[in-house]
Amino acid sequence: MKLTETFLPGANVIATDYIAEKKTISAFFDYTYQHEESYDQRYQELMERHHDRLSLTRHLDTFNAKFGADDRAMDNIKRLNRVEAVTVVAGQQAGILTGPLYTINKALSVIKLAEEKEKALGIPVIPVFWIAGEDHDFHEVNHIFTYESKREKKEAVPQKQLRKQALSDISIDREALNAWTRDMLHRFGETSFTKDLQQWLEDVTAKSETFVDHFCYMMTKLFSKHGLVLVDSGNPDFRELQVEAFKKMIDHNEEINEAVLKQAAHLSEDGYPISVDLDEFQANLFAKVKGERILLERSEGGFKGKTTDTVFTKEELYKLAQDHPEELSNNVVTRPIMQEAIFPVLAFVAGPGELAYWALLKPAFRAFDFRMPVIVPRLTFTFVERHIQKHIADLSLSIEDVLNSGVRPFKDTYVSNLDDVGIGGSFKEAKEKVEAIHQELRNLTELVDRGLMKYAEKNGRFLQRQLDLLQNKLYSSIEYKHENELAKFDEIGLALKPEGAPQERKWNAVYYLNWHGPDFVDRLMNLELSFNERHKIVHL
Repeated sequence: MKLTETFLPGANVIATDYIAEKKTISAFFDYTYQHEESYDQRYQELMERHHDRLSLTRHLDTFNAKFGADDRAMDNIKRLNRVEAVTVVAGQQAGILTGPLYTINKALSVIKLAEEKEKALGIPVIPVFWIAGEDHDFHEVNHIFTYESKREKKEAVPQKQLRKQALSDISIDREALNAWTRDMLHRFGETSFTKDLQQWLEDVTAKSETFVDHFCYMMTKLFSKHGLVLVDSGNPDFRELQVEAFKKMIDHNEEINEAVLKQAAHLSEDGYPISVDLDEFQANLFAKVKGERILLERSEGGFKGKTTDTVFTKEELYKLAQDHPEELSNNVVTRPIMQEAIFPVLAFVAGPGELAYWALLKPAFRAFDFRMPVIVPRLTFTFVERHIQKHIADLSLSIEDVLNSGVRPFKDTYVSNLDDVGIGGSFKEAKEKVEAIHQELRNLTELVDRGLMKYAEKNGRFLQRQLDLLQNKLYSSIEYKHENELAKFDEIGLALKPEGAPQERKWNAVYYLNWHGPDFVDRLMNLELSFNERHKIVHL
């Protein structure tokens, strides 16, 4: 592997301005992640607060041991018991086969940042991956993408899910998942690694009860040797640790929501978009009702389900938090506060979209007498395989240009340059002449029978379309003679910027494990990766 770096424009204006340290957006956060004193200040703040480390580490120990965590991760859990220890946290839903590549990028980021800050501060810094097992959007996580016929293809696990259940509660259909996994590996292509990879994935499926289990087994195998500690927000035992925080969220519910609404207004006044659906009655909590996860709203005298007739008084919801915390869960607003209540969070590693909603949360944290952790943009990567590198060299392109602009402009220029007989100019001239002649015919039609004008106009458009068809046929004939070169453009685009999207949002890590070996992640971890706001290009 070889690492190079380049600058890429930000994915959204909040992320762009945050990285550039613009005061307009920095004011919405408590710390500036580029400055070392931010981490010192945050650490001192954490040392003045109490965390129930014993209960937390007991749970983490049991949870991570279940998935066969490596000694390094288990040692990190023990180190978290030390009063001076802190954490770096990142989070993501439990995507099938680990989901899009950005899940892997987040895990890499949280481990690398923890290592960096432990060295700088001289205290234990533990990398933690918060799995959003409480999330109920199954259709967001039940698929990966492959590509065929020069296009990406969405491949969903053939398992129906009609109820809004938390991912931690959804059992897997092992037979269907195994068949689908074998099909995905077939689509990726047979390599010397495929057989062992398939056996591992089938073993994972055999041990897993739920989609979160499946995700945890995979992430543990890939990252626990590097010290990553997993936690599932949807785990019932973990919810037992959240009782007091849930109570406080109920007590201060209106205050939290009003704080977020005011912050959203300030963001909007400063010209920033609001990325979260907000309203004045939002409770920012979910309750489990008849097995389904239902969003709550404040209503007169208590709370009600947004999509059901379920009603709780404040006292009933408070009792639910006390006696059955597994039936409550957080949304995008309260989840960061819950992380803060449970873990001593030195820093949170955020993607561009997460940065946008964290900008709303500073005053909501104050309702708990908390300050926000240091928010650090995660590392971003593009993986470039050797055949793609060769295609880029053959076509005299640069990876940076493709990542910035996509491949389409360069392919269009290439095709245009193939027209060495002047097809484009000849047809442009012909179409202008046909239009001039047909205008005279339309004028004649208007004199003879105005009722035929629509037919005459349609006739003119038909003639122009016929010229377009012939022009396209001629272009296709030229392109056919150069199809091998043009196919290289398509391969480059699909590999590096599929459908114009970043590679990390489409492709899946199992493809790279299949082609580059089971130590793919380990070799990534050996790279010198720094949080310098530059995009990482990994030449495989």
